[in-house]
Amino acid sequence: MKKNDLLTVKWLYRSFAELKAEVAELQNSLNSSAVLDERERVETESRLVKSDLQNVVAELEVVRGRNEKFEAEVQLAGEELRQARESWRGTAAACGKMKNQLKAAQLEWNQNWKILNEKSPTLENEIIAHPSRHQRIMKQHVIRLEKSTKTLHKENYHLKSKLTQMEEEMKALQKRLKWKEEVDSIVAQKEENLIASRLQDKMASKIADIAKQQTINVNKIANLTEQMTNFDKLHLSMLELLENVETIENKVDKNFPEFRKEISKLEIQISETSSAVSLNREDQRNVIDSMKAISFSVSNLQDKTNGDREKLGNLDEIVKNLVKSATLQTSKLHDHILKEESGSVNVNATKATIHLVQELKSFESEYKSIVNKLPKDCSSVEGPPGIYLISPGEGEPILAHCENGWTTVQKRYDGSINFNRNWNEYSNGFGSATGEHWLGNKHLRSLTQLNCSRLQINMKDIYGQYWQANYEDFRVEDYSEGFKLHIDRYQGNASDALDYQNLMEFSTVDNDRDISNTHCASNYEGGWWFSHCQHANLNGRYNLGLTWFDSSRNEWIAVANSEMRVKRRDVC
Repeated sequence: MKKNDLLTVKWLYRSFAELKAEVAELQNSLNSSAVLDERERVETESRLVKSDLQNVVAELEVVRGRNEKFEAEVQLAGEELRQARESWRGTAAACGKMKNQLKAAQLEWNQNWKILNEKSPTLENEIIAHPSRHQRIMKQHVIRLEKSTKTLHKENYHLKSKLTQMEEEMKALQKRLKWKEEVDSIVAQKEENLIASRLQDKMASKIADIAKQQTINVNKIANLTEQMTNFDKLHLSMLELLENVETIENKVDKNFPEFRKEISKLEIQISETSSAVSLNREDQRNVIDSMKAISFSVSNLQDKTNGDREKLGNLDEIVKNLVKSATLQTSKLHDHILKEESGSVNVNATKATIHLVQELKSFESEYKSIVNKLPKDCSSVEGPPGIYLISPGEGEPILAHCENGWTTVQKRYDGSINFNRNWNEYSNGFGSATGEHWLGNKHLRSLTQLNCSRLQINMKDIYGQYWQANYEDFRVEDYSEGFKLHIDRYQGNASDALDYQNLMEFSTVDNDRDISNTHCASNYEGGWWFSHCQHANLNGRYNLGLTWFDSSRNEWIAVANSEMRVKRRDVC
């Protein structure tokens, strides 16, 4: 029953998703926004038509202004013509007056001539009586008459020239007025015809476009109403379907917690299996790498450690002889003590005891001389990379991996050694120099106590990328200071993650010396110079706790292989 309900729910979800997709397609087909855009486009076109009309009206206003200007010019020319006519009339009146004056002068002259003729007898008598005086008077009178006639001729000529000039100007002005009127009428008529034709064309095209758009909009609105009715029907069916889905969901909600539990269990199992598969793959890779390294190191060891084996064999023989002699002498001493307790003193046993003590001293001096001849670190080792016997402190010698003066103090590559050890084990060291190991905190103290050592950390992450961190200053304090860490002058591409643990004491699962509220060594299953647990930890649980914080990328490096090694600086 549960499976059927689950299948029906899945089917309903799928059908609901399909209905949603159909509704989305329907909405896209309806595309009410497109209709609104179309309306806006029609409105914009109508606005453009209005603006065109306004432009045409403005052009008409401009033409009207031009016509008014032409009319003003015509009126001005008419006014000038009227003034010219008035001036011509004035000049004509003046000419008439001058003619009248001339006529009056002629009449007066004729009358004077008549009077003169009438008085001729008396004049003749006067002339006879006074001939010289009369001639002088006549001469003066004739001169005056000649002057007046000359001035009259001049004025008459001047008036005639003015009249001819005024007539020519009037004719030219009339021609100009006629030409202007003709040109203005032609231009105005052409402009009016052009504007009217343009207006008619634009209005006709715009009206046709608007009519087409209105028919298109009407068809679209009809389709939209039909689709809206279909959409309402679909909406009602969707509501019914949703009610059915809600009823089924109410049924499913009762069984849903159990489904979630099963799904979470399956997810946990899948994650566990995937992590196990990844761990197995990583283990296989690490095993292959470790097998290659072990085969290489074993071949080197077989070829290059014969001298060390001979030395160790000699030491074993000496130790065996020493043990035998010690057991023999202890038995003798025991017998001697028993004899002394019984009251009988054996002088020979006392001599033998003294001899045994001397042999022990000689053996101890021999052992010390052999140990003192061993190199203090790998910087004194001359030879190819491999395992060598060194004596960094006053205790027993240790086996260490040496390469170009570097002494390996830590190595991780396959997780074969458990690094979740106690304080004493981390102090003395554990593991094998041929594989995963920790050289020991007290040996680190002996190697770095002169404050002339540097540290190199080589790492390889789970993606195959290599990282390195170098510290030119590296020192570990003694047991009483908790093997406190001192590092400085970082170089490398892995970022200075150890700076967060600088000046921190070493912490183990049984000796918590960090400054965190939690127990870092216990939580991450390994001893380290913890401050607040993370940033750097190469001794944690393999495939889980080997980390190094890369501050340049603001993320942790998932370390697959790690190696820590120490070397004396060239200049101290």
